[in-house]
Amino acid sequence: MALKLSLSSDYDTAKEAAKGTVLSDGIVIYPTDTLYGLGCNALSEKAVAKVYGAKKREKAKPLSIIVADYKMLLDYCEVSSAQERILHSLLPGPYTFILKLRKKLPASNQLSIGVRVPEHMFMRLVAAELSLPIVSTSANLSGEKEAAQASEVDPLVAREADLFVDGGKCQYAKGSTVIDLIQMKVVRLGAVRQGDRFEF
Repeated sequence: MALKLSLSSDYDTAKEAAKGTVLSDGIVIYPTDTLYGLGCNALSEKAVAKVYGAKKREKAKPLSIIVADYKMLLDYCEVSSAQERILHSLLPGPYTFILKLRKKLPASNQLSIGVRVPEHMFMRLVAAELSLPIVSTSANLSGEKEAAQASEVDPLVAREADLFVDGGKCQYAKGSTVIDLIQMKVVRLGAVRQGDRFEF
């Protein structure tokens, strides 16, 4: 059974617990600006395999990652000047950007990956303090209902996690908008911050 901590009362404890869980190849359920996520050390084959198992997700489908900031994004992804302009105008935000990888990661069997820098700071701080990208996939069984608050996370998924961080209701309460910056197009319209425009 996952250890459950609340950001409203145990923020620092939750952050340290999340860091420890990630470093020990465990799974964390955590809040973002869009939905609750299921994550782990994106550089660990063992941890990534656990996330696939917990979601019952096909291995052929890549997972996304959260990075702390634009600087960390550049460590893992190739970015052109045109892509950089778009990233700078929209990050951090409720968006997942598909970019070319500099090197293969366990979270993707392809040469590209979805990358997030969410507005919600919690997992960005974990990523920053560990200097690691964190797997970011919705905390639900593959194809089932996503969770915008802790009570909506499927008990079958929660049972597989080592740590469950309750951050209340997610700000946007819907999935991120997915923008393919390789093809320069929106591939899934989800959460959009007021005033943001997609110009390719």
